[in-house]
Amino acid sequence: MSKFIVKFNNEVVDHIDIAQGDMKVGRRPGLEIHLDNLAVSGEHANVFTIGEDSFIEDLGSTNGTLINNKKITKHHLRNGDSVVIGKHELIYVSDSADADEPSPENDFAKTVIIGPGSMPSPAAESAASGKGASDKDARKGAVFVLSGANSGKRIDLIKQVTSLGRTGKKAGTITVGSEGYTLAPVSGSNENPTLNGRQVPASGALLKNGDIIEVAGTRLQFYYK
Repeated sequence: MSKFIVKFNNEVVDHIDIAQGDMKVGRRPGLEIHLDNLAVSGEHANVFTIGEDSFIEDLGSTNGTLINNKKITKHHLRNGDSVVIGKHELIYVSDSADADEPSPENDFAKTVIIGPGSMPSPAAESAASGKGASDKDARKGAVFVLSGANSGKRIDLIKQVTSLGRTGKKAGTITVGSEGYTLAPVSGSNENPTLNGRQVPASGALLKNGDIIEVAGTRLQFYYK
């Protein structure tokens, strides 16, 4: 399990195990990572973990979030990273083996997950809430970007059909149906997606929580919220 070593005035004051999902960081009591200092905003940042990957996002804080002395808005955490929030320093310690470094070509900006200009809004998500998913599993699916320039980006699968691939070159689809979410290749594409390292059959494959999808040079992880 990964963890943060918390320092204040250069002295270790706490060790915090990092749980799967979201962990809010801030001054407000009751948050998963509570930092009681006036230089810390009420809800300062959010740490999101899926599998062995953890990401931190600044939540519009007053004083910002620094990673290795650089101000960030979102960052894929690596073993040994120094996170400075106010007067606190959180050292990220990962138990996982060497993480895959994103290569230049693994640029998610080249991959179309949801059509241009159609990032989900709260209104759109509400409108879609009654479609597709079965009564036996009302949880909504999402994909989390694990590689490339957009590492840490979370995309809710609110459409009936979500296209995967590079701009102008669809390589696969994720369709929501009565049994859940199905990943399928696109006929005629030479960049068909893989699921957990294996080619996806033409008939498609039902996605399970934690499945790894690789498509158009980008690695994604499917999960239920």
